[in-house]
Amino acid sequence: MTAEFEVPSIRRIRSSLRIRHLELLLALDELRSLHKAGERMNMTQSAASKLLREIEVMFGVPLFLRSRRGITPTAFGTALFGKASLLLADLDGARDELDSLARGGAGRIRIGALQVALPVLVPQSLARLREEQPGITMMVQEGASDVLLTALAHGELDCVLGRMTRPVASDNFRWEVLYDEPVCVVARRGHPLARKRKITPECLARQAWILPPREAPLRQTIEHYFVAHRVELPKVGIESVSVLTNAVLIRDTDMIAAMPLTMAHLYEALDMLAILRFRPDWMLPPVGIAMRAGALESPAFASFLSTLRSVARELKSGMPS
Repeated sequence: MTAEFEVPSIRRIRSSLRIRHLELLLALDELRSLHKAGERMNMTQSAASKLLREIEVMFGVPLFLRSRRGITPTAFGTALFGKASLLLADLDGARDELDSLARGGAGRIRIGALQVALPVLVPQSLARLREEQPGITMMVQEGASDVLLTALAHGELDCVLGRMTRPVASDNFRWEVLYDEPVCVVARRGHPLARKRKITPECLARQAWILPPREAPLRQTIEHYFVAHRVELPKVGIESVSVLTNAVLIRDTDMIAAMPLTMAHLYEALDMLAILRFRPDWMLPPVGIAMRAGALESPAFASFLSTLRSVARELKSGMPS
């Protein structure tokens, strides 16, 4: 297919490309209709069709196949959609950065955060950065890893913080490990185990547990621990991966649970639970930051990254923040 076409030089493309071309590509990718895309862009279908022909001539390849049912993207069109989205997102980011500077600020950063990073790492980093550079505007978006990484790939976020249970694609992102996190076991304050100095596997097995689902790696690690000590598996009271839900349940019941150490320290400081005197060698995947490969760091983001690494080092070493 590609041997039939010749893509013009980048100089020719740059001299012809307009923002409206990119906006039409994104509208067509979403709507798959020249009529609907034209309506969204406040132009007639004929004008949208003319604009699409300009794009195809500009790049020297067919981007869509036309039929009575509408339009279908070719391999060329599919390849171009992501780049068009990224260019427009970078332009939006540049505009926001300039707007922040024009208002007397020091720039803007957009952070995606998974649940594990929200209670401790993110707020501590943002609070410290605000003390050091109060002019930086900070936006935090919470969500699932797939959603946040897609937003990062499209240039809608500057980074994603969290624990990645699946490998991050190295072609699109660069991944930096911030710290490895051990797991501890927690119970309510006043729980009989909270007063014990020595806790055996048998003691733990007699408790009702809040555990992650059976397919979760941590669940398998915990069950392997009891099997290795030839102790009957504990009774599972509730299956849950929500740390906040687990903390409230622990506070209000006699159930116990495994919890990331940084979060356990936070909830212990809030008098919601107690960390038991039991130190298993259970580890979770590392907490880190994903960034878009090849993206230039703004001064504001570089400052955030420096602060984030400093807070992560303190968490890793167990130093108080």
